[in-house]
Order: sequence, then structure tokens, then C-alpha cells
Amino acid sequence: MTEQQMTNQQQPTVPKKVVRMIVAAALMGFAGIMSETAMNVTFPKLSQIFHVSMETLAWVTTIYLLMVAIMMTLSAYLRRRFSQRQLFLASVGIFVIGTLIGGTAVTFPILLVGRVLQGVAAGIALPLTFNIILEQVPLAKLGTWMGFGSLVVSIAPSIGPTYGGLLVDSLGWRAIFFFVLLLVAVSFFLGITSFEKKEPIDKTAKLDWLQFLLLACALTTSLIFVSGLETGKVNLPVLVLFFATFFLFIWKSLTSKQEFLNIRLFAKPVFLYAIIPFVLYQFANIGGNYLIPNYLQLGFGVSSILAGFALLPGSLLAALLNPWFGKLYDERGAKLPLYLGNLLFTISLLVMCLFAHSLGMVLLTIIYVIFSFGRVMAFGNIQTTTIAHLSKEEGPHALALFQMMNQYGGSIGTAVVALISSSQANIKDAFQQTNLLFITFGLVSFGLFFLMFRTKEYTAPVQTEKPSNEI
Repeated sequence: MTEQQMTNQQQPTVPKKVVRMIVAAALMGFAGIMSETAMNVTFPKLSQIFHVSMETLAWVTTIYLLMVAIMMTLSAYLRRRFSQRQLFLASVGIFVIGTLIGGTAVTFPILLVGRVLQGVAAGIALPLTFNIILEQVPLAKLGTWMGFGSLVVSIAPSIGPTYGGLLVDSLGWRAIFFFVLLLVAVSFFLGITSFEKKEPIDKTAKLDWLQFLLLACALTTSLIFVSGLETGKVNLPVLVLFFATFFLFIWKSLTSKQEFLNIRLFAKPVFLYAIIPFVLYQFANIGGNYLIPNYLQLGFGVSSILAGFALLPGSLLAALLNPWFGKLYDERGAKLPLYLGNLLFTISLLVMCLFAHSLGMVLLTIIYVIFSFGRVMAFGNIQTTTIAHLSKEEGPHALALFQMMNQYGGSIGTAVVALISSSQANIKDAFQQTNLLFITFGLVSFGLFFLMFRTKEYTAPVQTEKPSNEI
């Protein structure tokens, strides 16, 4: 036996059963996120069907992401209280109900109810995916499989508009809901044969419901306030309610003996400098995916199918390379993927900003490839490197905060981009102003990465154990 063969045999492997569990949970998250952005290309038509404005229709996306974010705050409690199998089956069941309600909706409020339930389901499935990876994947393979998990979050929002565009012009917008059930069926088959029927759980686990309700209220009122700015007026009662619930949540979190979210992590520079760019990337991703299909349809007369397709090449390329980005981190560390990814991200946005009034379909598709390549390279590795440089006890709480803020960043991104669109004279001006905002995100991220790599955690040895499984 050669030395290379012996080395390969010594490499830790991931059991096939664990792979099926990861794929099953990831498919549920993928189905939810893809159906979320698939609706973006339907807004011009839904505006006529339901007789609501484009800004109001943005709640189809915003309310989904909000519910995902809220559910993710429960991930630590749910993981202790219920088995992975129970969480998986709950995600499947709730998603199917929400999809049927959304697909058969005859009024806009009923459509939103369906989106709420889909968000709840995805908010269970997405943390479950990363839980399985952190608990059952060897540390030497962690970057690669975290890259796979990030693939779900990264590719699904961009594939959604292509999927939606193909269906809305051929079978109608309701087909967007029904066809996604095929993915759910595959996920169910993989999961039902893989997840353990018996697993130790803590039936005595308790949840601090007051903290949960205060945070849920703060997140919701912040989005309502931002969305309400399109009227040109400040909703003072909502703003007061946001600050009241937000500061009460902080006070309760710091004084409560019951653990909910460890917000003390924000006081650690290594975490703070990482989570801000992480949120900004998702803000730009989801906000951009909301705007680009409408930019092409309203600004250049492009069909729904082609408008959605503009996002596909970049999304597929980034998805295929995502595990490689994780491997790059495993082999070369965090600096290369973070700095190079952010550079490509910022350059692509600069080009889109400068040529916003003349890009058209072909050029935008090419530039979006660069945008996706850079954003995904940095996005997934931020989370991995941060958790690797925290203690074993802090890792699960950091992951919960990353995932919650990821979804909230997407929801606030949609709300802010919709606000920018409503404040500009035309969609091309809105596209330019939006990309100008995103450029500042790239510049801020460069500064934060520089500071992060100078923190004491990056001069200390990396932990040799994975975070615990209480996520």
C-alpha cells in the first residue's frame, strides 16, 4: 500500500446515513428559500391580481424571512427539547400546509398566511442542517460540509427567480407553490429512512417566553417601521414600540437565569467584526435578488423567464464552487477567501452602479457571476472561521445568532430596497442607488476583516474540538 493510499484511509469520513440526513434537511431549507425569491418575478402580475402596490408585495418576501429569523431564535431550545427526527417531520408538515394555503390563496392576506407557515418550516430546517454538520461531521471535514450548508443559503435565493420566471409565464404563479412540493417529497423520503427514531432529549428544557416574545416584537416592528417609510411619514408609535421591546429584550437577556440567546457574544470583537459583514452580504443578496428581476422587466422590457434567468449562471457557478471555498478555508485559512471574495463582490457592485442605466440582460448576467462568486466565497467562510475561534460553549450560541441575523438581514434588505425603489423616479435610478449602498457594505467589510484578524482569538491556537450540539 502506498503512502498516499494510507493517508487517504486515515482521513476521517462522513457516514452515508449522516450525508442523507444533511441532504434531507438541506432540501427543506432549499425549498423554502427558493420559493421565497421565486415570487419576486411575479410581483408585476400579482400587483394586478391582488390590486396592491409593489412595495406592499415586498411583504411576500419580507414576512417569510422575518418568520425564519424568529424561528431561528428558538433553535437552541428546540434542539434540546425535541429529536432531530421530530424537528424534521415538523418542518415537512408545516411547509406542506403553508404551501397549499399559499398556492390556493384568493386574497393577499391569505397568501401571506401561507408564507408565514413556510417561513416557520424553513426556520426549523435550516438550523437543523447545520446542527447535523456540527454534531456528526469530523473536524477535518467541517469546512467542506459547512460550505455545503452555506450552499443552500447562497444558491436558493438566486435560483428562485429563474424557477419562478419559468413557471409564471407558462403555468401561472400558483405553480410556483405546487411544484416545490416535489423537492419536499424527495427530502421526506431521504429523511424518514435516515433520522434515528430514538434519540436522547431533554424533556425538562424550558424556554424564556418573555425573551422570545420581546425579540420577535422588536424584529417585527423594525420591519414595519422601515416599510412604512415609503409613505414619507415616520410611524412614531411603531418606532417607540421597537425601542421599548428591543431594550427590554437586552435587559431581560442580561439578567435572566434562563438561557435564550447569548447576546454577550456581541461584546467579543472577533464575533462582532464577523457578523456585521455576514449580515451585509445577505442584505445585498436578498435585496439584490428582489430588485434585479424587476429592474430588467420594468427597465428593459425583459420577460419574467429571462429576468429570472439573469441570476442563474452566477448562482450555479457559486453553488458548484461553494464546497471548494470551504476546502480553501480548510487548507489556506480564512484571509484568502474573505479578502478575495469581498474584493470581487465590491468590484462587481461598482460596475453595476456605474452602468446602471445601460446594462441590459447580457451584461448584468455576466457581472452577476462575479458578484455571486465573490459574495459566496466570503459569506460561508465568515461563519466557519468565527465559530472555530470561539470556545466550545460559545460555538452553538454563535451559530444560532449567525443564522437568525442572516435571515433578518435578508428581510430588512428587501424592505430597504423596496423603500429605495419607491423613492426614486424610475427603476434604473433605484438600481444605481441600491448598488451604491451595497458598495459601502464592501468597503466596511474590508475594514472589519482587517480588525477581526487582529483580535486575540486569531493569535491563539484554533480549538481542536467541535462546538457542542445544543443548537
